[in-house]
Formats: sequence, C-alpha cells, structure tokens
Amino acid sequence: MGNYIFVFGLILLLNIAGCAAGHEDYKKYLNMNIGGNINNQALSKSEKAGQLIRSDYLIGGEGLTKTTTLDSGNLRYHFNRQEVLPNYSIKDYVGKCLIYYDVDPGTHIILAWGFDKGGNPLSCRTWP
Repeated sequence: MGNYIFVFGLILLLNIAGCAAGHEDYKKYLNMNIGGNINNQALSKSEKAGQLIRSDYLIGGEGLTKTTTLDSGNLRYHFNRQEVLPNYSIKDYVGKCLIYYDVDPGTHIILAWGFDKGGNPLSCRTWP
C-alpha cells in the first residue's frame, strides 16, 4: 500500500512541475522564432480551431487573426494560439493565448514577439 501512495505522489508532483514549467517552455519556443521567416509560420486558420485538444480544458485557437502596420513601418501579425477553459486544477491559466510577431515588411523576418492585449499570458504554455 505504501508503494502505491509513493507512486501516486510522484506522478502528482511531476504533473504539477510540468504545468509550472510550461509557460517558460512556451516563451523559449517563441524566442527560437526570432530571426526566422514569418512565411514558415502557419498563417491560416487552424484546422483544429474551436475543437477540444486536451480533455475539457484546452481548445484550438484561430491561428492568424489580423495584421496591422506599426508606426515604424513594421508589420504586426496577431495570433490566437489556444484557449484554456475553466478547470478546477488550472484556474490561473484560464484565458486565450494571444501573441504577436513584429515582422520586417521587406524581408519577412521576425524581429520580436509579445503577448497580445485581451489574452492571459499564462495560458500560453506547453502542456505535459
């Protein structure tokens, strides 16, 4: 019986640690795209938009939602990546993962990224 409790506790601990690291992993993933070409990104609406991805708490985002021009002349590509639905164990992450890429209009190179207004940055994460 003691072994079962130990294994259950270990699994629970690893699951919690995986959720805590997911936001930092996601930011590292986005940082890897800086210097890359925006044309290598999936710019159209996601095939899984509005569909459940993980059980009852994660649905597919819309993909590229709009493009705006900044005062500097650079383009800003706005993405809706995913939405985290209410769940008793992940309340802090509820919301939409909205990000943007700032792109040079001539070369299509990604210059920077950020979290877009109206979203919850903590919902932008990798999930174990």
